[in-house]
Amino acid sequence: MPVFFARFESSPIVPLRFLFPLFAATLLAGCLGNTGSPVGPPADVRKVEGDGVAGITWTPQLGITYLTFAANNPDLTTQNWTDPGIAGFAILNGGTSSVPPSLICNTVPGFVPNGLDFYFTVDAHTGTSPAGGGSPTMKVTPRPAGGLLADGTNSWKMGTAIGAAINSLTFGTITTCLSNGLPTGVYAAVGPNGKIFSSTDGINWVSSTPAGYTTNLNGVATYTVFLNNPTAPGLIFVAVGDGGAVIRSFDGVTWIPVSPTINGTTSNLRSIGVAGTVFVAVGDGGTIQSSLDGITWVTATSNTTVALHSVNCTGSLCVAVGDAGVIDVSLDSGATWTVTTVGTAALRAVAYGNFDNNETGNGVIGVANNAFINTWVVVGDSGTAYQLSGITTGVTSGWVAVPVSGAANLVAIQYTTQFVAVDSAGNAFAIQAPGQPAPAGTWSTMPVATGITDPVSMATNNHGYVLVGTSGDNTSSF
Repeated sequence: MPVFFARFESSPIVPLRFLFPLFAATLLAGCLGNTGSPVGPPADVRKVEGDGVAGITWTPQLGITYLTFAANNPDLTTQNWTDPGIAGFAILNGGTSSVPPSLICNTVPGFVPNGLDFYFTVDAHTGTSPAGGGSPTMKVTPRPAGGLLADGTNSWKMGTAIGAAINSLTFGTITTCLSNGLPTGVYAAVGPNGKIFSSTDGINWVSSTPAGYTTNLNGVATYTVFLNNPTAPGLIFVAVGDGGAVIRSFDGVTWIPVSPTINGTTSNLRSIGVAGTVFVAVGDGGTIQSSLDGITWVTATSNTTVALHSVNCTGSLCVAVGDAGVIDVSLDSGATWTVTTVGTAALRAVAYGNFDNNETGNGVIGVANNAFINTWVVVGDSGTAYQLSGITTGVTSGWVAVPVSGAANLVAIQYTTQFVAVDSAGNAFAIQAPGQPAPAGTWSTMPVATGITDPVSMATNNHGYVLVGTSGDNTSSF
């Protein structure tokens, strides 16, 4: 989902070698002229560090122009960034200058990898004068979300109480992580008695329930038509609930019920996902419905009668999970389904991950220098977990058990650059690439407390997680 902000070429040792250093050096040296004056660098430079995100920010001053430089070399300065041994690059996130924050973000495997040190410095000037000296070089090391920080502190932080019970959470992206800003979007949380809440940061929440709406809502999903177009992103949210209830929104804030229900079904719908632009809802009795707009729905034959608790999709591929170890797979956006059974435990959640952007040592990015893992993980009761990599046409079986030792019933799972699963006690467990040699294919042996003890649903903005509980408490890790 993230869209990188500049031009680059791949290198296994220095993963961010931009195409324009010589051009930029000529531009910066030849066009600054001698009007204005050098200015000291900002005094309050601060690091911005996250999952696949590295950069700096500061408080800008009116009339001052800034230039930010970065490299993987600690000897970086504003004067030597073009030297071949430094291999630096300029973050011109203002077009010809830098504005806070100045960021680099992952967009493809191997770029801005977690665990690789980056170094930043910023200088300043007025007019077209050469800049003054740069700020002290600052080291920033991106790291996976969902666990402990490098200094051993917990990355999970409590948010403001939502104020009502919650069943499901989703995130609608408006802008991806860019050179001048972290991701933006709208979180939507739904729950019993028609409760709907929205948030732009996953920390502070406002009620968005339509007047008089009281139907229990169990699942919510969204997609964005026009990424990085803040004025017209083309968001569409659809929530489903008891008795086939459906309600829609185009901003996550104002919601309109769809009447009467999906195809007149009386089944309770438990979860909803998005296959491209197709909403796929699943629920009790093996019910599966799909829709392009949340209004007109098509019934699919699920080939199972068990309750389906969760569904997740990528492209046209969907995986639904339910009671008695049932895994239901569709390769055509929810039209037809193939059932596989793994064990007997109820399966509660499912996630997909496609690249491992974490260093494994010696400059290698991703497991076995292959960041594309194309892996699904399903989780459920008593620490049950299974993984399957490379689901292709006609191949939907072969799930491998990867149980989570010491976990209670697992209720949620998501992926950024590693899978993070949460059990019913609020413990988070992480695994970077299931089925691979240890340590990459090993769940974390020491769970990390998320801060809540009644988790029910988790969402990601591709750089971190927000987790909500049944009582409306919530926590996040970025």
